[in-house]
Amino acid sequence: MLVSVVIPTLNEAPHIERTLATARRTYPPDEVEIIVADGGSGDGTPDLLPEGVTLVRAPCGRGVQMNRGAAAARGESLLFCHGDTRLPEGWREAVVGALERPGVSGGTFSIQFLPARGILHLINLPRYPADWRLMYGDQGQFMRRTTFEAVGGFPEIPAMEDVEMMRRLHEIGRLVRLRLRVTSSSRRFLERGPLRQMWLNASVVLRYLYLGATAEEIARDYYVTRRDAPGE
Repeated sequence: MLVSVVIPTLNEAPHIERTLATARRTYPPDEVEIIVADGGSGDGTPDLLPEGVTLVRAPCGRGVQMNRGAAAARGESLLFCHGDTRLPEGWREAVVGALERPGVSGGTFSIQFLPARGILHLINLPRYPADWRLMYGDQGQFMRRTTFEAVGGFPEIPAMEDVEMMRRLHEIGRLVRLRLRVTSSSRRFLERGPLRQMWLNASVVLRYLYLGATAEEIARDYYVTRRDAPGE
């Protein structure tokens, strides 16, 4: 089974080469295809892509970037991975195995943030509930191509596209959270402060799911700098 890894990027030059290396590992091209959907990076991110990685250019926004990447993908299964997320050893076998289980519509990996300082060690403690409200894009979201198409892909909204995708997958099947852990950058936690970032993450989901906030309002409040823009 060919698995296509779709990576939306915006100014990920410091991270993209390591992300691509952990996605490629030793998998041959007939097992893993890698597509970078770039949203207009100004730091040379596209120039860092090695041979064998497909570059797709798209308007800025994770939803539209990931949809454009998926449209160019050839894989029977799709894995959407952020530009600063590193996939663990054995990730492909875990994804393929999960999607072969009866009734599974999709899932994510577990996650750890590095470098870990202070309270981030507590955040990194293993948590395995497969609740769609707690399964986000930085954890790596995967599904079969047929399922992706059945739910209409990602909504092309300025924020919360990952939450909406997991909601859709939850409505048509069973979700799984793998025990394998992806590694994501802790830069936002360290820049904003761990407690402040934790509160911000929780509050935007609560506002969106239960208090009627729109994706546009969430994007306005969450992406407070160009560095935090959607598609990063």
